[in-house]
Amino acid sequence: MEPVALDILKVALSEFANFGLAGARVDAIVARTQTSKRMVYYHFGSKEGLYKAVLEYAYRAVREPGPFAIPHGTAPLQAIGLLAAQAFDSFCAQPDFVRLTLQENLQGAPYLRASPEIVQLNHAGLAGLEHIVHAGQADGTLRPELRAIDVYINFVGLCSYHISARNSYQAVFGVDLAEPAQAQARRAAIVDTLIRYVRADPHP
Repeated sequence: MEPVALDILKVALSEFANFGLAGARVDAIVARTQTSKRMVYYHFGSKEGLYKAVLEYAYRAVREPGPFAIPHGTAPLQAIGLLAAQAFDSFCAQPDFVRLTLQENLQGAPYLRASPEIVQLNHAGLAGLEHIVHAGQADGTLRPELRAIDVYINFVGLCSYHISARNSYQAVFGVDLAEPAQAQARRAAIVDTLIRYVRADPHP
C-alpha cells in the first residue's frame, strides 16, 4: 500500500471511531494528513469507500501479530489464557478499533456484513479457537459442553469493555482503566475469569 494511502487510513480510523460514518468529515481527515481531498477520493473512491477500507485495515491491524499466535504444543487451558491476554493487549494498542466497531454495530454492522475479508478473518480466528477447545475437551482439561463461540464472545467482550466504558468508570468511580497498573490488574482478572470458566471441574 502506498504511504499516502496508509497515512489516510490511520487518520481516518480515528475520525470514524469518534464520529461514525455519518458524523465523520473528509475535510477533517485531510487536515490531519499530508494529502488532499482529491487524493482521498483517488485512493478510495468515496467517503463510504474510505470507511470500508478503514474497517478492513482496523481488523487487520488488531490481529497483527495476531491474537491466535499460540506457541506450538501449548496446553489448551494455557492457550485460552494466552488468547485472552493477547486480545487484551491488542485492544489496548488499538483503542480506536474498539470504538470503530461500536459505531458500526450501532448502525447494524452493514459494512462488516459486506466485507468478505473481515468475515474470513473472524471465521479463521474462531476456527483456531475451536481447535483449542476440541483439544482441551479431548484431554479432559476443558468442559465437555463448552462452545468455542461462547469463549470467543467472552474474551472479546471482556477485553474490550474497559476501553468502551473507560469514561463511565472514570466519571463514576474515579478509576482510569487505561492507567497501566489498572490495565494490568484488569488483564489478570480477565485471564483468571476465562480460565475458571473453561476449565473442567475436577470433581463433577
